[in-house]
Amino acid sequence: MRAITLTAPNTVALAEIPPPTAGPGEALVRVTLLGLCGTDLGFFDGSSNYLRDGLKSYPFVPGHEWVGRVVDVGEGAPRDLVGIRVAGHNFRPCGRCTECARGRIKYCPDRSEIGVLGPLQGAGAEWITVPVDSLRRIPDAMSDAAATLLEPTAAGMHAVERLGIGSEDRVAVLGAGTLGLAAAQIVLSRGADLLLFDPSSVARALAADLGIVAVDGSREADTGAFDAVIEASGSEAAARTAVDLVASGGRVAQLGTPHHDVNGYPAATLVIQDATLHGVLSGVGYWDPLIELVESGAVDLDSLVDTVYPLAEVDQAFAHLASGARARPKVLLSLGPETTGPAPRA
Repeated sequence: MRAITLTAPNTVALAEIPPPTAGPGEALVRVTLLGLCGTDLGFFDGSSNYLRDGLKSYPFVPGHEWVGRVVDVGEGAPRDLVGIRVAGHNFRPCGRCTECARGRIKYCPDRSEIGVLGPLQGAGAEWITVPVDSLRRIPDAMSDAAATLLEPTAAGMHAVERLGIGSEDRVAVLGAGTLGLAAAQIVLSRGADLLLFDPSSVARALAADLGIVAVDGSREADTGAFDAVIEASGSEAAARTAVDLVASGGRVAQLGTPHHDVNGYPAATLVIQDATLHGVLSGVGYWDPLIELVESGAVDLDSLVDTVYPLAEVDQAFAHLASGARARPKVLLSLGPETTGPAPRA
């Protein structure tokens, strides 16, 4: 089968590798669409902290945002999954440790994350094997593009839930990428007062199309003005700004992942404001409420997709991702024979 392979910084190719077979409790999935994100960009250009810290090394098959259709199942897996359209999270826990026994698979010290952490093949291939307990059935009305975006945007759902955001809150979201725009829509669905910050006029225009009020930067009046702040860009400057924006007794969610230490981080301000800082890892456990919001129309994920490339143009897809010259944040690759719903803007 064909698989995307990263072999060195700025070097991506298609390779032929043996197709997998479903083991006990697993499904074999024909991948239809693959999403590319900032984590994949870090692997592509060599800047990833996973590479720097020795947690991942070339060559490997990337990819952790996907949708596909089950074509076979292994022993003990339900046969009625065959033919069903699915997506799933990328965590593969060991199943033996204390955290796994408590159902806290995100904290498993020996976990793998397909395409990100550990040796397992990523989703950037025509077929993947997936534990059935990691899967979600995709509603018929949901497009493949939206389904592909469930994995990253479920982390936005996690951030909103973690902060306990409600209609009485004034909320700031920093960053109008995939995570920020999804989190902002989820915040609005709860009736909260929202202001999004992003320096890009293009990103702010997309936010406006989605009904989100966005400005280019914080003003003096914004200091200490927000009950809840979601930092969704991973920018070092935004991580510092998030703390400046939070009100006394407020809450901050660090949803974006900075790839370097944040110099000048205002820890003293957190103390003085008596604010609570939450690190937000993944959206495992938050897919179901997100799917409900997408089905209801409260969250529009299709509008976050910029371009869908065919698999044969994988090098162009990564180049487009790296260029930053996009009207919308998401780049997708088509790996399958068919897709459903809204798609190519290329």
